Amino acid sequence: MAVTFYLFTRPDKKGDHPIYTSIYLNGSRFCSSIGYSISPEKWDDEKMKVKHGASNARKVPFNTINSRIAAISSRFDTLEANNAKLSKEQIKKQLAEVVGRAAKESDTPEKYGPVNFFHYFDAFILDGKLNHKWALNTVKKWGTLRAHMKKFNPDITLDDFDKETLDAYVRFGATEIHMLDVSIRKELSLLRWYLGWCVDKGYTTNQTFSKYRARLKDTKKPVIFLEKDELLKLYGFKIPKNGTEVVLHDMDGEEYRKVVTEKASMDKVRDLFCFCCFTSLRYSDLAQLQRTNIQDGYIQLTTIKTDDTVNIPLNEQAQAILNKYAAFDFDGLALPVISNQKMNQYLKEICELCEFTTPVTIVQYIDGKRKDICQPKWKLMATHAARRTFICTALAAGIPPQVIMKMTGHSDYKAMKPYIEVAERTKDDAMVKFANFLK
Repeated sequence: MAVTFYLFTRPDKKGDHPIYTSIYLNGSRFCSSIGYSISPEKWDDEKMKVKHGASNARKVPFNTINSRIAAISSRFDTLEANNAKLSKEQIKKQLAEVVGRAAKESDTPEKYGPVNFFHYFDAFILDGKLNHKWALNTVKKWGTLRAHMKKFNPDITLDDFDKETLDAYVRFGATEIHMLDVSIRKELSLLRWYLGWCVDKGYTTNQTFSKYRARLKDTKKPVIFLEKDELLKLYGFKIPKNGTEVVLHDMDGEEYRKVVTEKASMDKVRDLFCFCCFTSLRYSDLAQLQRTNIQDGYIQLTTIKTDDTVNIPLNEQAQAILNKYAAFDFDGLALPVISNQKMNQYLKEICELCEFTTPVTIVQYIDGKRKDICQPKWKLMATHAARRTFICTALAAGIPPQVIMKMTGHSDYKAMKPYIEVAERTKDDAMVKFANFLK
C-alpha cells in the first residue's frame, strides 16, 4: 500500500487530533497532515477513515473528510500501480495538488452547480478497490482514462456528457491519441461505469451516456496458442550456448542469422511457460505458487484474478519441471519466477529460435479505417498464450469443456467460446487431412 492514514498524537485547540498521511513510493517517504482533524473515538483505525455519521469539532461531516482521504489514497495508489518514481518534494507537490483541489471543489452539487468530472473519481476508484477487489492492472486502466479525459477537457463536468460531447471524445481518441476503435470502445465502457456510479450516488441526474452507442468497428482477435507439435518442440528444445550464431528463417523462408544470449534466463522461461501450458496457470498465479500449494499430486490454490479456488492435477510433464527445481530454494516458491515483462521478452526470443513463423494476421480499425498486420507467431507470444495452449490442447484431446473449466476457474461458457471455436476448426482441418489421405 502506497499510503496510510493515522491520528497525530497531540490534539489541536478544539481537542481533535490532526489526521496525518504517510506516503511511501518507490523508496521515498513523506508525512503530512491532510488538513482535517477528528477525535479518536470517531476514527476507525482499521479502515483508516472517519466513522459513518461523525463530525469533527468544526462541524465538518465524515463524508467530506473521507472524500479527501479517498482522493489522496487513489492518487498515490495509482502512481504506485504505474511504478512512478517521485522524490520527496514531488510527493509533497502531488499531495498539495490533491488537497488543494479537494478544498476548492464543491461537495454539494445542488448548492454549487455541476460537479467537475474528476471530483469523485478518486472516491470511485477507492470504492472499486475495497468493494470489488480491483487488481493493479485494473487501477491502471482507470488512471489511463483519467489522463485521457484531462487532456480532452480538464474542466468537463458530470452534466456535460451529452451525445455531442461523447461524439467529440470518440473523435479525440481516434485523432489525437490514435487509439484503436476497440480501445475506444473499452474506454467508453469504463466511462459508463463511472458515470453510472455517479448517478447512483446522486452526484448527477444526467443519464445520456447510458443510451449512447458509438459507431466503432471491431474484429475478433486471433487466439494465439501453441499447437501440439509446437508445444512439444518448445518443451524439448535445447537452447544453444551464449555466443552461438544460429541460422533462422522468416515468414517468407528467407535466411537470417542471430547470436544467442541469455541462455540461462531462456532456459528458465521455457520451463515456466511450459509449466503453465501443462497446468493452465496464469502468470499471476505462477508468480505466487508456493511449494505448500502442491500436495498429493495436485496444485491447490486461490487464483489472484478471480479468487477462485482451483484443484489442478499434475501431469507427468508438469511434475518433471517441478522435480528439476526441487533442490533449489526460491523463498518458498515452487519455481524461479521472473517479472512478466522479462518473461515475455525471453519467451519471444525462444519461440524465434524454435522458428514458430506461422503468419498471423491481426485486423485493426483506427478511426474506422482497416489496417491488417501480419506477423510471425513468435512475435505475438506472451505468458497468457500458455493458458490458451492448455485449453485448446485439452479441447482437442476430447476433454469436456466443463471439466476444463473446473481446472481453469472459468465460470461460464462465454469465456470458453473462442477456444471451443478453435477446437472445432482443428477438427475440421483434421477431417480435411483424413479425406486427402484417402485420395
